[in-house]
Amino acid sequence: MAIQIAPADVNLSVNMPLPAAANNNTTPVLDLQAIAPNSCAWQLGRIKVTVPALPENNTGAGITFAIQAAPVSLTSQVKAPALPPPGVFVTPNPSQTITIAAVANGGSLAGVYYFTIPSDANGSSYQFIQFLQTVPAGVVTQGEVISYAFVSEMGN
Repeated sequence: MAIQIAPADVNLSVNMPLPAAANNNTTPVLDLQAIAPNSCAWQLGRIKVTVPALPENNTGAGITFAIQAAPVSLTSQVKAPALPPPGVFVTPNPSQTITIAAVANGGSLAGVYYFTIPSDANGSSYQFIQFLQTVPAGVVTQGEVISYAFVSEMGN
């Protein structure tokens, strides 16, 4: 059975410009709350990361993107029908990091990468996802925007 990736879900996407050299930033939060009739849709998906060409990525350890996840806060005392806020963000186990390696002549090419949806120790997917973007010293970014979007997998 072949796996196909559906188009990105624009309602479950965030964009974030790269930080300056020797800095990092955190994306806005993706809330993967599933609502019937698609209450298990998150189990059949990935996070698609779209990276533009980065001509300035020509030195250093490479630009990294690391996934962080959080369950809902069970102590926030939010009254219904308000949605619960995220709890504490953690690096899921196993951790997932993508590194865009520096290319000495011309920088790195555009690319598309994928993260799997992280699960907690009980096998339940985390509801909230964010990404830590890190740029090494010497790489002077131009504010290129990185896109993160949920995509579902469809079997044939």
